[in-house]
Parts: sequence; C-alpha cells; structure tokens
Amino acid sequence: MKKLVRDKIPEFAHYATYRELSHAEIEPALKQKLTEETNEVLAAKTETNLIEELGDVYEVILAYLKFKNVDQATFLKQVKEKRALKGGFTKYLEMNWEEK
Repeated sequence: MKKLVRDKIPEFAHYATYRELSHAEIEPALKQKLTEETNEVLAAKTETNLIEELGDVYEVILAYLKFKNVDQATFLKQVKEKRALKGGFTKYLEMNWEEK
C-alpha cells in the first residue's frame, strides 16, 4: 500500500519504508490524499473526528498551495473575492433545476 503521509510519520511508524516523491509524483499524490481525507470527513461520526479530518483536508490544501507556489495570502484573497461576487455557503441554499 502506498500513500502520502505527514512529515513526522516516519518518526514513529517504523514498520514501513519511506521515500520522497519526485516532482511529477507530487500533484497526483496530493489529489489522491485530498480525496482520501474528504472521504474521511464524510465518514466522520463524532464532532472531534470531524474537526480532525477537516484539519487534515486543510493541511493537504496548504501543501497543494505550496506545491503550486501559491502563497496563502493570494489564495485567501481569491477566496474573499469569490465570496464577495457569488457569496459563501452560510445560507445553506439548495439549487433545483430541470435539465433540458
């Protein structure tokens, strides 16, 4: 089994071997990790577990931004601009339409 893990995992998970990914391997690994962590958010049963899994999603997003050389300030500025233009998700609106 292979997967992207946090930087300090090798310090205590001695049962596995580790290697640094090549540049070409990083983006697919980050996408896979984001999918994995998102699925864990969906499966979370407790508030504590949900918060932990959302934190993992956040960490993967930060790693992806770093890989793409996008600083957090630029990212947050774009998030803020999109929120100003289209709103956020605080009203919990569901859109319904018929496809033609």
